Amino acid sequence: MVKNLLRFSIFFLFILVGVYLVHIWVVDFFSLTANITIVNLSYFFNSIYTLLLITLILILSKKFKDQIGFIFLAGSFLKLGVFVAVTKLGDIEMDRSVFLDFFIPYVISLVLEVYYISRILNSYK
Repeated sequence: MVKNLLRFSIFFLFILVGVYLVHIWVVDFFSLTANITIVNLSYFFNSIYTLLLITLILILSKKFKDQIGFIFLAGSFLKLGVFVAVTKLGDIEMDRSVFLDFFIPYVISLVLEVYYISRILNSYK
């Protein structure tokens, strides 16, 4: 379990850091007006939350292997709620102009979560 978690963490962080660097480069190259605070918060939040969610699912997967999908759905729903709460409590204004600054790391994290959880589910067959 620890080996699998470490492998996923390295792969996940490698991909997310790569996407972050490309994101920052695109913003600088095209002189876009992006709120760097939201970009940094989005990547940091999604990385921490994804690693915690995957760890929780790995811990619970032995005992609740039939409910892993529901745990994942609840965790994904909670991710959006916690992010909105963090931005509201931090007085960070989220409007349509910063939507992609949140959505890009969210989708990358979600795709990698789904991929890894599908591997966990397939290992029980």
